[in-house]
Amino acid sequence: RDVELRQDEDVLDTWFSSSLWPFSVMGWPDQTPELKRFYPTSLLITGFDILFFWVARMVMMGLKFMGQVPFHEVYITPLVVDEKGQKMSKSRGNIIDPMEVKETHGMDALRFTLSHATSKGRAWRLSYDQLDESRNFLNKIWNMARFVLQNLEDLPAELSLEGRQLAWEDRWILSRLARTVEKVRTELDRYNFHLAADALYHFTWDELCDWYLEVVKVRLGGGGDERRTAQLVLREVLEVLLRLMHPMMPFITEELWQQLGKGGSIARAEFPRPVPEWIDPEAENRFSIFRELVTEVRALRAELGVPAKAELEAVISGDRGTAQQLLNGFATAACRLARLSVLRYEASFSPPEGTAKGVAGPLTVYLPLAGVVDWAAALARLRKELSKVEAELAKLEQRLANPDFRARAPAQVVAKAEREAAVLRARKARLEAHLSG
Repeated sequence: RDVELRQDEDVLDTWFSSSLWPFSVMGWPDQTPELKRFYPTSLLITGFDILFFWVARMVMMGLKFMGQVPFHEVYITPLVVDEKGQKMSKSRGNIIDPMEVKETHGMDALRFTLSHATSKGRAWRLSYDQLDESRNFLNKIWNMARFVLQNLEDLPAELSLEGRQLAWEDRWILSRLARTVEKVRTELDRYNFHLAADALYHFTWDELCDWYLEVVKVRLGGGGDERRTAQLVLREVLEVLLRLMHPMMPFITEELWQQLGKGGSIARAEFPRPVPEWIDPEAENRFSIFRELVTEVRALRAELGVPAKAELEAVISGDRGTAQQLLNGFATAACRLARLSVLRYEASFSPPEGTAKGVAGPLTVYLPLAGVVDWAAALARLRKELSKVEAELAKLEQRLANPDFRARAPAQVVAKAEREAAVLRARKARLEAHLSG
């Protein structure tokens, strides 16, 4: 039936007071010092689901009562969902409680997880696996820092890195650090927090921990200027890295900053600025060849079943200049990290039967394995593995070639299948190279 409707004159829209928030909380309509200083602000962070309810209304109210918009940029965060893509709710029982995460993983792990995984999209899947990965990363940072601090105990505080003769690995890590500073600053300015976090993760784990610390251990175990220079580089890298990490993991960086003896809170320290003079393409190129060599030898040892304790002879051939640079700068480190007894260069090497072959940049590396492994048995095992890889790849490629699969399967399932196929293709090519070589 017809009902006469009348709007209540004393009730306001639910979002009315929220729309006044940018200026009402600072004393408006009075012209307070706080209002003059903080209105308008620069950035609003919000979700896409309240753009009209809140963001648009703040803009309209700001223009109406203040004569200018309340903010100039809006960063829209994705909606956090569970690992299956479902919205988190108590009824579903799929909520991840931050207070529980604080006890099991720590707030730094949660902050870094949010930074590392948040991208510009409508939804972001959060799982405990991601939190576990961040906790492992924090453990890596702690162990790395403790190692560095232990090796700085006898370093006089007044010593400086300026004017010292740097080894190639020193020049490399400082160059990589300088590029990381530039990358992090650029991505933070663009609100690409996930890319900034990824740059920190890659530099810390893959470059500093996996490579520089391992190479520099020889010099730290020695004495004289080489040890002092290594200590000074480590101190510089740790100090810059802690400041660079601090916004994403404030608690662990504050603790390590105090242990480093810097004084004051790291929150008051200047955020790292780019250091263009540290960028060293030549050092990066030389270290890249060294890293490729060690990685290749390690892969050959694992694939061909070389005993872990066996020290091998390695012969490199190819570009003489590159080989000489490698031997002059990294021979000792290469032998230690790849478990080699000898690393030498031959312009024209004729490999005997039972020699494994690999590639490192413009160089070819040979590992004579006669008497170390059963070569015939190793080849038989590789042929068997190749057959298995070919079968798995054929099955996967047939699946990817099916239009129905690509049309109906979730995007992440298709992407996972494509990644698996790429891994299998690379493995197949490597096995074929062993068997043909």
